[in-house]
Amino acid sequence: MSSDYAKNSTSLTLNQPLILSVKQQGQAVTGLRPKVWLSLRRSEQVATETSCEAKVRNFASGQLATRADVDLNSYFVVTLNQDKTVTFLNPLVSWSSGKLAGVVQLPAQGLDWALTQDGTLYVTMPDASQVAVIDTKARRLVTNIATGQGSKPARIRLAPDQQSLWVGLDGSPKLTVIDRAGKSGVTFIEAGAGLHQIGLSSDSRYVAVTNTEANTVSLFDTKTLKKLADIPVPGTPLKPVWVAKAERFYVAAINDGSLSVIDPVQLKVETQIDVGRGVTELATDPGGRYVWVVNQLQNKAFVVDAADNRKVAYANLPAEPDQLAFSADYVYFRGLASEKFALINHNQLKQISSLADQSDSQLLELSVTLVQAGEKAPAVLPEAIGVSAMMAPLPDQNGMMIASAADKSLYYYAEGMMVVMGSLDNSRRAPRGLLLLDNSLHETSPGEFSAPVSVREPGNYDVAVMLDQPRIVHCFTAKFSGEQPANPPSELQTVKPVLLPQSDMPQPNVETVLTVQFNDAASGKPVSGIRDARLLAFELPNWKRWVWLQEVSEGIYQASVTFPHVGNFNVLVEARSKNLESNNQALQTVKVAQPTIGKELLTQQ
Repeated sequence: MSSDYAKNSTSLTLNQPLILSVKQQGQAVTGLRPKVWLSLRRSEQVATETSCEAKVRNFASGQLATRADVDLNSYFVVTLNQDKTVTFLNPLVSWSSGKLAGVVQLPAQGLDWALTQDGTLYVTMPDASQVAVIDTKARRLVTNIATGQGSKPARIRLAPDQQSLWVGLDGSPKLTVIDRAGKSGVTFIEAGAGLHQIGLSSDSRYVAVTNTEANTVSLFDTKTLKKLADIPVPGTPLKPVWVAKAERFYVAAINDGSLSVIDPVQLKVETQIDVGRGVTELATDPGGRYVWVVNQLQNKAFVVDAADNRKVAYANLPAEPDQLAFSADYVYFRGLASEKFALINHNQLKQISSLADQSDSQLLELSVTLVQAGEKAPAVLPEAIGVSAMMAPLPDQNGMMIASAADKSLYYYAEGMMVVMGSLDNSRRAPRGLLLLDNSLHETSPGEFSAPVSVREPGNYDVAVMLDQPRIVHCFTAKFSGEQPANPPSELQTVKPVLLPQSDMPQPNVETVLTVQFNDAASGKPVSGIRDARLLAFELPNWKRWVWLQEVSEGIYQASVTFPHVGNFNVLVEARSKNLESNNQALQTVKVAQPTIGKELLTQQ
């Protein structure tokens, strides 16, 4: 294994992508998933083979005390929640109470969202007639984009070229187009009456928008924002999907039994495919050839071959299916009235005969696996049923993360198993949407893996690399130079926490109330209304507790902690909505003693 940086000792600039080359006898090795960590070198002692092994072992453990400065193997689970928040969870942290990495408070309930490649998250808020803009790297709300009073922005889609976002306004016959390049800002264009869903062609040239009351599909040219046509589609058209192999939009209508195929060049419905009344969802597989159609009334999925617009297969699904998601080999389905999800190996489609008949009796019946995910069906909590995806494929494409609003949990499933492998607590919040932020390396060319790197400060970084198969550990040094730009005022810490002394000495195995006062960083006045403040109490190497702080009076917040034994325990506080991070403040220490010990309680390190 080799690295351009190790070989050439190149000095990198801050935020430059790290590129790792893996070769064997001069030949590129492909299909790997290298694990990489970066740690700032605190001394100039050269890492030995033994210390390299130790670094990898420590970094891979997920312990707070041994975390790397930069982890290029991590991913965050992001949830859009019923309580008007967006939460960030780190599933790779080894202790459960530390998995919550951040909370962003929204001004109103979020409905749908879209994530850009640079980590900007756009969230529609119908009740506020706004779209929230979140920086997922800093985990903070940047701004809110107004879409007009009473406009009710709902569905949002990002153009494949990342240049624009298209937002359906359910309180209006219009759309909002957000220009990410900043040339035209926000533009409003006329569509049609009713609720809207949006589909974009893979080259970002065409946009199709359904209008449920008008029973039409509006086609637009993305470059000019000109409407090309309003195409009649009867039966309440719900969702348009672009199918790359056919270069057509496929449109489902819930009250009509047909799937309409629209030619964006000829501006007409080219053909219709019988899929029965009750279709609520459809999507193309990763190969772009097969269209998977979910019929909620029939509790079935149909597969349409876009090569000749034939129905070729079907599957029986859990009650009231409403969503589907793909991994590399499987397609997953959620049922509103079932606590189980279904998965189908879509490689079964290779069995289809090119001469298969279109009638249902001749369709290939696909084998379905049912897996329990939680104790309650989604329909148990109807107010938390939204439009955002509740399933997201894992970065390795070998499993799925599944959100349950009724259980207020997230479930992790690994393919090949008959049960879920584990769960993530969503901090007692009911999720309405789920997505993953993948920070890991990806193979960009044969044997070459790349990922963006953001380091806090310049210097020499030890880069630890591990391959699982074959098992190889390698360390080298990368030097990052340059200066970090000064934080704009919106990114500066706006509050200062003060851990207040207690009247009584904390005792082991007795609940202790810790009190924190938050003061404005500029004026020094108490700050009220912080909803994401939490406190970390820990003793290295193994004992840690995160607890939420609750405001009890103006600027005064409290949390209860039970310390396990006598000793000195460290305390950190964070409130990400105020740009207060737990990793950039001085430790405070709470001394826990038996009742006979005197009352020295608090020291500052």
